[in-house]
Amino acid sequence: MIRRICVVAALLLFASSLRAGEASYFPQGTWTTSIYGLYAKNFTGETAVIGGGTIGGGYYFRDNMSINAELTGYANNQFGQDASIAAGDLLLRHHLFHRGRFSFFLDAGAGVSYADHPTPWYGTNFNFILETGAGTTLQLWDNVHLLTGVRYWHLSNAHKEGPAHNPSINATQIYMGLLFKF
Repeated sequence: MIRRICVVAALLLFASSLRAGEASYFPQGTWTTSIYGLYAKNFTGETAVIGGGTIGGGYYFRDNMSINAELTGYANNQFGQDASIAAGDLLLRHHLFHRGRFSFFLDAGAGVSYADHPTPWYGTNFNFILETGAGTTLQLWDNVHLLTGVRYWHLSNAHKEGPAHNPSINATQIYMGLLFKF
């Protein structure tokens, strides 16, 4: 999985070199704040239905490419005792295409989480998160954009307590919210 995240990050950087000379939708030096709600459902193993909310900030260190820090609260409806999860992550986002008020991006990131009950139910409270996906923005007003996307979302303890005690959640995550550009 880490290899996949690295490949996506390398592709994002490579794609930016192909766009030289094109007008920037999110120019270097732009700051953003985002807030969005999300839903995720585990597609392997144990049942996990996860809802949450995220607040984050980003900085465009290159035209159309940003680094984002996000804080997320999750509610995990799982077998056994449900869990509340707090998480923080870093994402690399690259807007590959834009036309008018619309942009398409890819993102990839990693983070850590802590739950009030083991997650999955026979796992651990502390876990790592890996995520990658695609999304869109649609400019609603001057500096306000609708933000939507879908991601592959992985949560596990990375064998921290041995391979026999490393259950994971592999989920499809969908999200929608607002992105504010400064």
